Amino acid sequence: MNLNHRLMIAIVKRGASRDVIAAAKEAGADGATVLYAEGIGRNEKPTFLGLPATHEKDVIFIAVDGEIEMAVAEAISHAGKLGKSGYGLGFTIHLSQLLGVPHLDDREDDRKKKRGVELMPEPKDFQLIVTIVNSGDSGQVVKAAAQAGAEGGTILEGRGTGVNEQKKFMNFTIDPEKDVVLTLVPAAFAEKVVASIEQAVDLDAPGKGIAFLIDVENVFGVNHSSLNHL
Repeated sequence: MNLNHRLMIAIVKRGASRDVIAAAKEAGADGATVLYAEGIGRNEKPTFLGLPATHEKDVIFIAVDGEIEMAVAEAISHAGKLGKSGYGLGFTIHLSQLLGVPHLDDREDDRKKKRGVELMPEPKDFQLIVTIVNSGDSGQVVKAAAQAGAEGGTILEGRGTGVNEQKKFMNFTIDPEKDVVLTLVPAAFAEKVVASIEQAVDLDAPGKGIAFLIDVENVFGVNHSSLNHL
């Protein structure tokens, strides 16, 4: 079982993914997957000529060995200019298991054991809020999160159906369109942001959506003004 691995996620400006992935490979990463998204951050204009502005993003997923995590993160930060305001951010999530990479099979869980001593999980400084809502409701999610202290959000498009969303047209099943919103927040703000999203979108109502939180280990390229209040 592979336990010393990370899922590295980088959100960069549209078109920057090619250079970022090349830099990640030079640092030891095997490859990457890119999804297209829209996003808005505190340092990006929300409107242009009175109309809502669309900021296109590339969302890059890279599975890396924990031993090269920092080297890959540094390479990505440099290639994507993530230290500059408005250029993007990145973070890593610990993977409990990774399949499809047999050359990296033999790895111990570096989170829990060190020299044979069992360690308590360390508290995380950031959390990733993943909100899945009906298409068109993502704006409410981003707005509600911002009101609770979040700096922005990234929106992916998807499809899905739940028990309350079975639809058919001419005997063909229709999968409703969904918006998937990624919101990275300081852990101290997470519960407040989630509560604001839940109220704004009415997540408890049937068919409205779901939200969940994921612990984030390493964060890079973040310019959170809210960190000054932690």
